[in-house]
Amino acid sequence: MVLPTSTGKLGPGVLKIGETGTEIDVSCLVNNAVISSEKDETDSTTKLCGDVRAGSVTYSYTLSGNVDTDVADAAGLFALSQDSPGTEQSFTFTPSTDAGTTATGVCVIDPLDFGADEMGADLTSDFEFTVVGKPTYVYGTGGATVEAAESAA
Repeated sequence: MVLPTSTGKLGPGVLKIGETGTEIDVSCLVNNAVISSEKDETDSTTKLCGDVRAGSVTYSYTLSGNVDTDVADAAGLFALSQDSPGTEQSFTFTPSTDAGTTATGVCVIDPLDFGADEMGADLTSDFEFTVVGKPTYVYGTGGATVEAAESAA
């Protein structure tokens, strides 16, 4: 296996939220974004006979970051977050189109912040959307997806 000389950089990329055909492309509003996982592991138990039963492990995922809020767009992410908080929305996230790896899934939308810290500052909001289940990843091969590369073979 040849190790990569570069692991990639954030951007240019894509973040779309909503159902295919009506999704909201917020790519040009994103200041940073990441899918994170959190591990929840229960304690192992030792039985009377001395056997040890391992604890169970589960993971939860979030899509989080910071976006410029599109408060003037009635069909934008800010409006969706205010009008439909708590709803499940599909998402597609590609942090680097050059790397080509894409995550898709469903997230729960929470309301974005409204306002800024000082006069003249950009209207931005941190966000953390819970991912329902586990995101699905399609791994890239430096601009082409694995699926596309396999299809060509």
